[in-house]
Amino acid sequence: MAQRIIGAAQAQNLFRTAAQRQGKQGYLPDPTPQFLETLERGLAGSVGAATAHAMLGQMAGGSSVTVEDLMAVADETAQIMEYSNQLEAKSGELTTTARKLRDANDKLTKLSIQKDAFLSQISHELRTPMTSIRAFSEILQDPDLSDGDRPKYARIIEDETQRLTRLLDDLLDLSVLENGQVSLELRQARLRDILDRAEASANVEQHIRIRRSAGREDISILTDPDRLTQVFINLMSNAAKYCEAQRPELIVSVSETPAAITVDFIDNGAGVDKANQDMIFEKFARASDHSKAGGAGLGLAICREMISNLGGQISYLPGQRGAAFRVSLPRD
Repeated sequence: MAQRIIGAAQAQNLFRTAAQRQGKQGYLPDPTPQFLETLERGLAGSVGAATAHAMLGQMAGGSSVTVEDLMAVADETAQIMEYSNQLEAKSGELTTTARKLRDANDKLTKLSIQKDAFLSQISHELRTPMTSIRAFSEILQDPDLSDGDRPKYARIIEDETQRLTRLLDDLLDLSVLENGQVSLELRQARLRDILDRAEASANVEQHIRIRRSAGREDISILTDPDRLTQVFINLMSNAAKYCEAQRPELIVSVSETPAAITVDFIDNGAGVDKANQDMIFEKFARASDHSKAGGAGLGLAICREMISNLGGQISYLPGQRGAAFRVSLPRD
């Protein structure tokens, strides 16, 4: 019985020690009161004091088990079961916490890799226009340069300057948005007008066809039209860059509830790999190769921060046929 309750090795050691104290060899001491008391204490740690006392009293002394003994055993059993349930719950919590920590560690590892790629890309994006500006500025200082070439080189310098300005603006915008320092100019505006402006500014009709349901867009919303337009421009430009369908197409779908307005941007491309879906809104993340689309890959990070400042949310919709983003905005 002792071996089943406290384990073979511990039971044998307890019996052998008691036998040695009695001057005996082996594992069988006499059932003296002192030994029974020691054995009862040993069993109590596993089954409870009342249960151990009742068991030994029944087996060693032949005494009957009283109602009080049974009640004490029942109380101990209930306590043991409660303690077991608590341990099981804590074990489940620890398992959940460990899984969350693993997921967080995996995400941090991915972010670290993406950060290195981002810094490398930013260095390239900054160096390229600066190199062009410096080179063509030196060429313009050549006294032998023909008058016909001067405007061409000046335009190249202007284009590279604008490219550099856009990159720096993106970096500054993201920094301001993350620090909560952005100033909003909220006013009532029509959602259709904002989408019209975004589509015209994105200027992607040569790369992707945009399909809209104009009848659903005639909605008044309290927002900062300029900021929201920038979000829509980024999403349209993102679809034009990354959609790999033979005939790229972007569906802009609007729906509404009494509390919110939802705008979905769904293209017919391959979509974002499942492994990257939880990373695409991070400022160091890119869902595909940098060399394919160019730029620093800050568009979606800026979208997330800007929509958050407007009191809404932006999310990726898995399970669609292509890349799908949902912008949810409060009505007021």
